[in-house]
Order: sequence, then C-alpha cells, then structure tokens
Amino acid sequence: MWARGRTSLDECPTSAIRPESVEWVEKFLMWKLAGGGDLLALPARDADAYLTLEKEWRETRDGNE
Repeated sequence: MWARGRTSLDECPTSAIRPESVEWVEKFLMWKLAGGGDLLALPARDADAYLTLEKEWRETRDGNE
C-alpha cells in the first residue's frame, strides 16, 4: 500500500504513472505558464483535468500534502 495525503494505491506509484498522465501534467503546466485561460473554452475533459491538477497544485504549494 502506498499513500500520500488523500491518495493511496495498492501498487507502486511508478507503475500508476502512464504516458497519458505525464501528458496531462505537461499540458497543465503549459496552460499555467501561459497565464491560464478560460476553462469554458476548453473541451470538458481538459477543463476537468486542469481543475483537478490546479487543486493538487494549490494543496502542494500551501503545504497541505
């Protein structure tokens, strides 16, 4: 069992990180560096991913891991 904050896995986290996951994080970081943008202009799947990553980003930055 692996756990961090509210996240837990039954397997090694390395195996849970897929290429698609890395792509979402990279796209999110580029979106942030570009100043963010109108989430309503994004496809729903992208907006949902960015909102999830934004929440985790803020919790990590605030020290609430």
